[in-house]
Amino acid sequence: MDLTIEAALDTAARLDQALGDPMDERNPASFHAAVATDREGRFPQHLCDAAFSWGLAEHLIPAVSGGSLRSLDHCVALLRVLARRDLTAASAIAAGFLAGLPVWQHGTPAQRRAVAALLRRHELLGLPIGEAEHGVDVTADTRLEALAGAGRAWSLSGRTTLAGHDGHVAGTTLLARTGAGVTAFLLLREADRGGHWRSDPAYETHGLRGSALGRLTLSGFPAGPAETLGPPGQGLEIAARTLPVARLVVAGLALGGLDTCLRAVVAFARSRMLYGAPILELEPVAVRLADVYADVQIGEAVCHELSRIARTDPHRFPAASARVGDLVPELAGDAVESLAIVLGARAYCATEHWHGIVEKMRRDVAVVTALAESDQPPPDELPPDPFVPVPPELAWLGVPAAEAPDHGDPLARARALVHEEGLPGPYAPRLLELLDRLTSRGGTAPGLDAAAACASAWLRGQRRDDFHATGAWLLLCLRRIAARLGEPQPADTGLRRQAVDRLERDHDERRLFSDIEVP
Repeated sequence: MDLTIEAALDTAARLDQALGDPMDERNPASFHAAVATDREGRFPQHLCDAAFSWGLAEHLIPAVSGGSLRSLDHCVALLRVLARRDLTAASAIAAGFLAGLPVWQHGTPAQRRAVAALLRRHELLGLPIGEAEHGVDVTADTRLEALAGAGRAWSLSGRTTLAGHDGHVAGTTLLARTGAGVTAFLLLREADRGGHWRSDPAYETHGLRGSALGRLTLSGFPAGPAETLGPPGQGLEIAARTLPVARLVVAGLALGGLDTCLRAVVAFARSRMLYGAPILELEPVAVRLADVYADVQIGEAVCHELSRIARTDPHRFPAASARVGDLVPELAGDAVESLAIVLGARAYCATEHWHGIVEKMRRDVAVVTALAESDQPPPDELPPDPFVPVPPELAWLGVPAAEAPDHGDPLARARALVHEEGLPGPYAPRLLELLDRLTSRGGTAPGLDAAAACASAWLRGQRRDDFHATGAWLLLCLRRIAARLGEPQPADTGLRRQAVDRLERDHDERRLFSDIEVP
């Protein structure tokens, strides 16, 4: 049991309940409202306002800066349940949070107060993602020229693309070239007194409609010590320290979108009759839904394990995030497309399945997944994260509660437990065989890191219920990972039935599709 994770999910559940029933068309935070704003190309400001009115801002401000944020678990959990409602709103809030990370990590007290005040006014920062024509050269996005005789002051001119809410962002953190090298800056739109800041829509996307990427053009924007983030010339290192957190946040967004798609498809599979029975009883449908359920469990385990590493061993967090962080959006993207096969042509309908939320989420998850990719994109795609091998500290979150990190490989520890103590039920031999094969593979493939995260989650919750005590939960996850690693798994009707039963139970009881029971 991890008390921090459970507390984070409990906070997220309170936000979800405060937002009201997403199936109620009269609710401004409903699926109906999300689809309506998407069709009209409007930003879902109503959902953002509802979340901030509940008190979301305090959970985006670190405790050491006067807020309530004490761990990444809370941030990811909150964004995950927001993404269940509308990925457009959740992604804009996530972009604002990520843009503010350099301020919490390296900003002055005045800069931190300014960003905290901005969030408490329900305003957001925009996240720079570069200009396509520059490829991965983030230093080419904005050019700075020194103001003659002004000391450490610059005049910022150039342009960059901002992810957020088009031209409505209240500021940004960005990198720019100075005589000292690449320097990081915090710019607030309200500080513009001479028309030096201009925002225009840059790119419309098929997903996340209503939150178009904006083009920020700076024309001699004055920036001095009050706007400088960290030492001049340290901009790339500062930016690199946000990347591990960014991967984790994007993973949480993708899981939220997948949750809604899975929920809607389960409802469809139970109501759609074929040959006198619901199509959920057909083996191909049941197999597909059980696989997607396993993908959700794997993705959640990875997010929780990365958050735990950030708490207990922050120096190891960047490398762990780089190895496995991109796997969760990939899993979510593949899973949503698999669910679309169950719906067939209905996957393209804009009116069925809770007002067309599946069709919208399918597009939204595709965009979020694309933002997570970092494998040498063509010139017209968004540039990948710049890589700077600087292990970040997470001291900006404050001092966490004393927690001893787990010792040893979780897969090896799980194998030893099964081998020495055994498990009730029929799964121990198969689980032990799979653990043997995975522990013998070696290497650092994302699949092995995901398997280790699942083993770690199972070791903490082994006594939670029979599904865990028998090893069924871990076997379900490891079989799915092994299949993705190229090891086909034989059919297991009993295990699949257990997975589908739990899926239906969570659906009926209106719980998050989670390893931990969350309303």
